[in-house]
Amino acid sequence: MAKWRKLLQRMAEDPSPTGYTYEEAASVLWNLGFELAVHGAGSHRKWRAIGPTGSPVIIGLVEHGSGHLKAYLIRDMISALRKSGFLDH
Repeated sequence: MAKWRKLLQRMAEDPSPTGYTYEEAASVLWNLGFELAVHGAGSHRKWRAIGPTGSPVIIGLVEHGSGHLKAYLIRDMISALRKSGFLDH
């Protein structure tokens, strides 16, 4: 199993997903086929893809360099991946 898949599985099973970096979340999204949308100078990033059902999926993350993402961002990412069909329930 690929490293990013193990990471995604760990994120999905984690009831309190703290300690994950932007780079880890971005790696998961990139490997699922998401692309980083054009952004301004701020730290907020939008990742976009067309889901398996054909509908667009947008996931927002905050890039803080070497810091960790807040747990709600990982939970929201996992929820969006499940709802759009990228991740089994």
